[in-house]
Order: sequence, then C-alpha cells, then structure tokens
Amino acid sequence: MKIDRTIKYVLSSELIFTLLPIIILLIVRSYEKDYSKIFYNSEWSIISIILFGQSIVKFSSGIANSKETFRWQLVALVISLIIVVGLIPASIILVLNLTCSNISLGMAILQLIVFIISVLSYYFIGAIGQKMLEEK
Repeated sequence: MKIDRTIKYVLSSELIFTLLPIIILLIVRSYEKDYSKIFYNSEWSIISIILFGQSIVKFSSGIANSKETFRWQLVALVISLIIVVGLIPASIILVLNLTCSNISLGMAILQLIVFIISVLSYYFIGAIGQKMLEEK
C-alpha cells in the first residue's frame, strides 16, 4: 500500500507529540549526564500503550467512516493482533517496571522492542485508518 504524503504528515505530527515525553527524558538525562538511565524508564512502555491504542482507534475509525464493506473477521483479526501482540505485553512490561526496583537489561531491551513495534503499528495500521478517514 502506498501511503499518501498528507497521511504521512498527519501520522508523523501525531507521533512527534506522542514522543514528547521521550524527548524530555533525553534532555533531562543529558543534563544529569546519566545516559544509561535513558532506556530504563517506564515512559517507553507508556508511549507504547498509547501508540497501540491509537492504532486501534485510527483503524476502527477509518473502518467506521469508510463506504467500503469489510469482512468483520479481518477487522477483528487486526484489532485482536494489536491487543494481544502489542497492548497486553506493553501493559505487562509497564507493570513489571513500576513494581520492580531494578529494571534488568533484558527488560529494557524488551521494552524498546515493544516500543519499536508500537511505532510501526501506529504508522502502518494508522495509515490505513487515516486513508479511510480521508476518503470522500
């Protein structure tokens, strides 16, 4: 699927504001000269949860707005995959990060992997939803 430039601009601008806490985190950790703590913060999981949720909202809003008919099974599959592969793992990682006093290296890496998946999910599934929202 080719993504229109307008859709890229809309998604990118929304993504930039979602990433604002990470930008603030980078500035604060740079000021403290404590770069190792950048990846050990729960903000990565919080943003992942937001992006997975926004993926679902954009996709389902686009489906509801579209004049085309879709197989409900496919729509249910896409939303279920986002929830099971993304939203629930990101939530579990967040809870573990908030309840543990020390975040392990493995958990920090897993958190970043889930974050990258959430960005990709938002960008690609969100693009599908945004394209349907902009249909005339």
